[in-house]
Amino acid sequence: MARRRKGGSSADDDNAGWSIEELPDGSLIRTKVHPERVDLLEDHIKSILSEEARDRGMTLFEYVGWVARMPDSELHVYRDRVMSGSGGPRLAVVYDAWLWLRSQLTEIQSLQRGWPHGEPDRWM
Repeated sequence: MARRRKGGSSADDDNAGWSIEELPDGSLIRTKVHPERVDLLEDHIKSILSEEARDRGMTLFEYVGWVARMPDSELHVYRDRVMSGSGGPRLAVVYDAWLWLRSQLTEIQSLQRGWPHGEPDRWM
């Protein structure tokens, strides 16, 4: 089972703004969302996301952050609706835009144990 915690305590400045997760094998990864990178998205993706943001009463920046931080379990509910066809063509388009957004705006690092022995662990 994954364990998530937010970085940001004064003793944990290197992890400020990151979500840390322990994988089943015991290794650690951390993720950080960069909604300010929204300009990197293609225009047609931004257009889809902007329309969805308006429909939800959110700014594009708020909406992008919400989508990027959406738990995988929630994202999978939408995926299952798309795959079963129950979400309709609009959800399929929005879901595709969500996946693109998450791949472009989320930074992922893994904790590499120090090597040789005694070297500090490093996020890479």
